[in-house]
Amino acid sequence: MDNIKYAVLGSGSNANAYIFQKDNFSFIIDNGFSLKELARRAVIAGFELSDVKFILLTHTHSDHFSGVGILSRKYKIPVVVNHLLDDDDFNKMKPFSRLDVVPGKEYQFESLSFIPFSTSHDSCCSLGFYFSFGDETFMLLTDTGVITDEMRSLAKKTETIFLEANYSVELLESGSYPEFLKKRISSDKGHLSNDDAIEFLNTMEDSELRMVYLCHLSGSNNTPGHIMNDLETKLKWNGNIKICNKGEIYESSR
Repeated sequence: MDNIKYAVLGSGSNANAYIFQKDNFSFIIDNGFSLKELARRAVIAGFELSDVKFILLTHTHSDHFSGVGILSRKYKIPVVVNHLLDDDDFNKMKPFSRLDVVPGKEYQFESLSFIPFSTSHDSCCSLGFYFSFGDETFMLLTDTGVITDEMRSLAKKTETIFLEANYSVELLESGSYPEFLKKRISSDKGHLSNDDAIEFLNTMEDSELRMVYLCHLSGSNNTPGHIMNDLETKLKWNGNIKICNKGEIYESSR
């Protein structure tokens, strides 16, 4: 097995970043942290930001891209985005450079091969990513209100998935959010609930999937305890699951 390591540097409704490394080649998906905070988290997890060759961007909500521009400029890292993303939206980050990709096409950079796919979210041109890195396969599936046949097909050949479990239906419905925001979160352009994530996993029994990180938890509408309860009563898929509490660092185990 290749010498690959990765970490969830932080996930949730405030800031998100994921990092992957093989030898001296690293890439990051999203960065909602300041440069100082991202560097602090990277060091804790055993990574050097100077090794990062690409930043893959899912979408332009601040919890995913507010720290992308300064990271890109500091280390002269190109930012990979949907080719349909408007220049004005992209240039708000003031990045070093831009690399356009088309959803559904496969791209190769050294030991990284990836396929971006469209997600259903209230941010223009949002993406998820399926990728093989060395001899391992991964998928980032967050910030979408709908799971498509394309996503299921890619997931079935993935070994490790970072999967959104944003909210508990019970907590969202009984919580203090205004009604319009509740509808936004639970809409087809919103987020995946615990139930959505579990239903998705229950279709993965005849797949290569072996490890799932449940991530992008809402600080107001979900808790690890609620996820555990939902998993115990509804999950049929038999595999390894790590619940990523909001804002915490999770390193790969080898």
